[in-house]
Amino acid sequence: MELSYVSSHTIFECIVGSKAYGIDTPESDQDESGVMIPGKEYLYGMKRFDQFQGYPDQDKTIYSFKKAVQLLSENNPNCLDLLYTPDRCILKMTPYWKDIMENAHLFLSKKCKFTFSGYAISQLNRIRTHRSYLLDPPKKEPLREDYGLPKSPLFETAQLKALINVEALFEYVREEEKETFLNQLDSVYADHIIPLFSKYLKKDRKGVALEFLQTSLQSQLNTLLSLGQKSYIKDEYRDMAERELSYYNTLKNWKRYQEWNKSRNKARATLEEKFGFDTKHASHLVRLMRQGVEILTSHKVNIDRTHIDADELKAIRNGAMSFDLIEEYASKMDKELNVIYETSTLQKSPQLEKINDLSMIIIDLYFKKEPLQ
Repeated sequence: MELSYVSSHTIFECIVGSKAYGIDTPESDQDESGVMIPGKEYLYGMKRFDQFQGYPDQDKTIYSFKKAVQLLSENNPNCLDLLYTPDRCILKMTPYWKDIMENAHLFLSKKCKFTFSGYAISQLNRIRTHRSYLLDPPKKEPLREDYGLPKSPLFETAQLKALINVEALFEYVREEEKETFLNQLDSVYADHIIPLFSKYLKKDRKGVALEFLQTSLQSQLNTLLSLGQKSYIKDEYRDMAERELSYYNTLKNWKRYQEWNKSRNKARATLEEKFGFDTKHASHLVRLMRQGVEILTSHKVNIDRTHIDADELKAIRNGAMSFDLIEEYASKMDKELNVIYETSTLQKSPQLEKINDLSMIIIDLYFKKEPLQ
């Protein structure tokens, strides 16, 4: 997709990130985001488009209207910035997106408890992972022979993930992409896992296993978590499968370490080495947890932190909170959000029917080029 095409179809643009939050420094880049309504060939035809990031030397993402509305309905923390961005951050506004912003109440729901706390905990997991790289970096790339494995794996990777420990795989998935992951993994189950079960499962366990395969993948994950020590794999394959999974996870960690080492921002690396962990992620964690509380209690998303806690968030980014305090804070706030969630008067779910109707009206008007009233 050409940049000129994206620009001509863009209905909203704004500044996001640290400058929107009011916690930027003189060295901060300007991150931008926005929304576009692609041509009818993307809405009615076979072409697919979710987002565009092909801006040279610029950190900028433009979402398709449909993708943006979907993410807003899910209360995605990053996308909510587009709904509640302060006026000073708006770079381009049209009546089409203005109408979405004026109906923000349709989107915001108690889902925010899970998305904001989930995203915050994912920040904590990144902090822990990167801290482990600083304190005890992997020494070498793992080899199959280190795990007593043959050169060619007996299990395909997709099969291994499903049969041994879906939970272990699931925790590596970014919080905002878990639903997409589940949908794609569901298709893997249908095409590959059932034939695999026929080959490796104990005969007396096949019926139970195939029965739970018929449920949704989310139910399958819950089932797997509750299986405990119950084995569905023949004993002669289990040890090798467990070693394959151990090798797979170690190799993935090695690759993540290499990528982290390669892509580290110099200023960020300096902070990590000075304080022993990623203080920028820590600042984001605190902001996300607090925003979650604010949404559940006030039904508002406070993007601009200038007159709220901007100075404190800057201080955290500059090492004001230790790693241990960050872990304690995350645990405390996660529990607090659970309590607030139960008493919050915010709607439990977004008003999807009204959102859908509004979206269709906006798209129809866009193609007719009629201004919204």
